[in-house]
Amino acid sequence: MTERLYENDSYTVSFDAEAKSVQNGDGVCFVTLDRTFFFPEEGGQSCDRGTINGYPVTDVQIRGGEIIHTVAGQLSEGAKVHGEVDWEYRFRNMQMHSGEHVFSGLVFRYFGYSNVGFHLSENSATMDYNGKLSADDVSMLEEQANRIITEGHAIRAWVPSKEELAGLTYRSKKEIDGDVRLVEIEGVDLCACCVPHVRSTSEIGFLKIVSLENYKGGVRLSYRCGLRALEHYRECLALLGTTGRLLSAKQEDIPATLTKVLEDGRQLSFRLLEAERKLVSGQIRSRFGVDARDAKPLFFLTADPGILRFAMDEAETYFTGICVVMAAQGEGRFRYLMEGDESVAALQKELKGRFGAKGGGASGSVSGSVSASGEALREFFAEHGIQ
Repeated sequence: MTERLYENDSYTVSFDAEAKSVQNGDGVCFVTLDRTFFFPEEGGQSCDRGTINGYPVTDVQIRGGEIIHTVAGQLSEGAKVHGEVDWEYRFRNMQMHSGEHVFSGLVFRYFGYSNVGFHLSENSATMDYNGKLSADDVSMLEEQANRIITEGHAIRAWVPSKEELAGLTYRSKKEIDGDVRLVEIEGVDLCACCVPHVRSTSEIGFLKIVSLENYKGGVRLSYRCGLRALEHYRECLALLGTTGRLLSAKQEDIPATLTKVLEDGRQLSFRLLEAERKLVSGQIRSRFGVDARDAKPLFFLTADPGILRFAMDEAETYFTGICVVMAAQGEGRFRYLMEGDESVAALQKELKGRFGAKGGGASGSVSGSVSASGEALREFFAEHGIQ
């Protein structure tokens, strides 16, 4: 079985080993080593990156108790190899995972909740707890976590004897058979964990919670630590800068400027809706004549599909027969509303059969959407005396 060097030393990233077994594939090989500093995907955390004999290591997994390195190259069984773990990627993950222990320890201390889910990859980092936390709770915990980080509490990992373990109180997401590796943050937390950690909380740098959501009866928090927190901060500043330029506003004036833009947009939408209603009313009235009350009118609206209901109500003040109103929803696609007697249900069925229309409704009122040209639809309705 591979000797897991990373369990006792998180900081060494260059090592020599022997390829115990090699399975070559198409452009890659799957290698087990007699010893490795490569951390495999485990404990909710993605695996290390790096190289073996200069070839990129693209994945590291535990299968059947063995650590399998996926290498983008060809190696030979029994060969002496040299491994290099990507320190930058390793250290960022160490900052993130140690920060999670600080925060989860505080959640347990103040609220008694357990961390029941953890995910750490290049693109996301989340912590799940089996109890509710408010925004104020999270703010307090975040402040306490950062105080502990700046105080520089020592962090150590070790495997206690069974007798020693029996006398310890520690956090664990699951029951563990065999040896239990503990990670202790001095005066803060004691937790079962298989992952590389930093030596001191000061190396975490900073912890920031970036989102809070309800999740499976508890909460899910997204967070950043250290260098990844710095990246997130820079991304936020860049977004603020872009927003400020788009709004022609200083960063501190963005909320007020954006509020005004939204209010102006609402007013504009209201005025546009009123104008569309007047346009539709005029379009419908223009079709009404002395002998037209029993007509079967078809209206193609030059308005947003959201105004269909208003158009139909307006039409029904002038016409007693079947009415059809349609509004374009992009090139060659229409939304429609048909009302009148029971025959509209048959019309709907024919529309589905000829054009693949989608929709439905009651016998005297149906609505839906259809993809067809306006000319084809006019011809269809003209066949039924609707025009």
